[in-house]
Amino acid sequence: MVTAGLGIAACVSLSTPRGGGGPTNVPSVPGAYVRGAVQQVRIAIATAEPEGKLAATGGWVVAQGDGITSRCIGASCASVGLVPMLGNDNGIAREWTFARDGDRVRFGRTGAASQTQLGSVFVSPSEGSILTWDGKQYRGNIVITPTDSGLLVVNRLSMDSYLRGVVPLEIGNRTPAEFAAVQAQAVAARTYAYKHLTSTRAFDMYATVQDQVYGGVDAEKPQSDSAIMTTADVVVLYNGQPITTPYHSTCGGSTAGVSEVWYDQPDQPYLRPVSDRIPGSDNYYCDSSPRFSWSQSYDAAGLRAVMDKYLAAYTKAPKNGVGKITDITEQGRTPSGRVAALIVQTETGSYTLRGNDIRFVLRDPKGAILNSTYFTFIESTNGGEISNLTVNGRGYGHGIGMCQWGAIGRARAGQNYRTILETYYPGTTIGRIAG
Repeated sequence: MVTAGLGIAACVSLSTPRGGGGPTNVPSVPGAYVRGAVQQVRIAIATAEPEGKLAATGGWVVAQGDGITSRCIGASCASVGLVPMLGNDNGIAREWTFARDGDRVRFGRTGAASQTQLGSVFVSPSEGSILTWDGKQYRGNIVITPTDSGLLVVNRLSMDSYLRGVVPLEIGNRTPAEFAAVQAQAVAARTYAYKHLTSTRAFDMYATVQDQVYGGVDAEKPQSDSAIMTTADVVVLYNGQPITTPYHSTCGGSTAGVSEVWYDQPDQPYLRPVSDRIPGSDNYYCDSSPRFSWSQSYDAAGLRAVMDKYLAAYTKAPKNGVGKITDITEQGRTPSGRVAALIVQTETGSYTLRGNDIRFVLRDPKGAILNSTYFTFIESTNGGEISNLTVNGRGYGHGIGMCQWGAIGRARAGQNYRTILETYYPGTTIGRIAG
């Protein structure tokens, strides 16, 4: 595995992508990255499962180890103390069950009495075969390790293959006129992934919204594959290095700075408020989003329920409930116009919710977080208690970095992916991994 912490020689070039016809004599910056066809990433597809099912479209081999410090190839397995086992019989794929058994992984054909135990398991498909974990297909290899909470299952594959399972889930199916937005998404996702390579844990990223949503082979689409290929190795740079590239669904009119939302994190010069207004118009590039504007209401019981359930996790409110909600007041606006904080007055005291924490407390009855902090609200009281709270807002997501619906609108207006990215990440340049 090549990670940012290992210091492998490579370079980040400020050139155009391969085949782009751009300049050839350009500056480059030493780095620790290699091109996406070679760069390996490790994605946690399960972190605490008691067991799971593994199969493949063809042949596969199970071996002890992580596949990095040791390898098992045919007859050489015995010489390095590994245990190879075929995952099929005469070309017929079989499903195997893997389960945590203390500090070991216990596995064997599903339903069979014969089981094997190893400290960690490396599963490698034969040429042309694709592995399947719990019904989902994944390119590359799978490493299964026991932990205190269950099985850690890590899909190890190339950067390019990883992006094929990310981009379509993050940007959706788009029309040909919106292709530049898909390309922008590919570059943002690639840059995020390079920035999050690490040597401090057994995987680089989660396969969820904690990082980027990754669905493996089943998520792949021809359009997003084309966007990845036509932007091969392209990344967003600041001071010659890949940046953190957060993105979100809908900004609602303006993106946000980091500290506006994640108040305990420092601002970055390339992550600052950017207006999404169309020049010479009262419209916005992202106003075709289904969540450009929205409304959410709470009655007294509903408001008390969400406060009792979630407020204590983000303030010093008592965990056994706060009683009646008597008042909610706004405490300032951020530079992009979002609510900086809410003061929630209750029978048990006054509690301050800041930045994105507001979204995680003001949930809907199904537990979904509030769409954004870009809102106004109206409250009604009865008998000293808020009887109705109506929140009228715009946008969906944290609001930092690239607005995905804004990128779609800009693509429809004829902007290319470079313009889109340099708009939402101001002060950056577009380069490529050239190692």
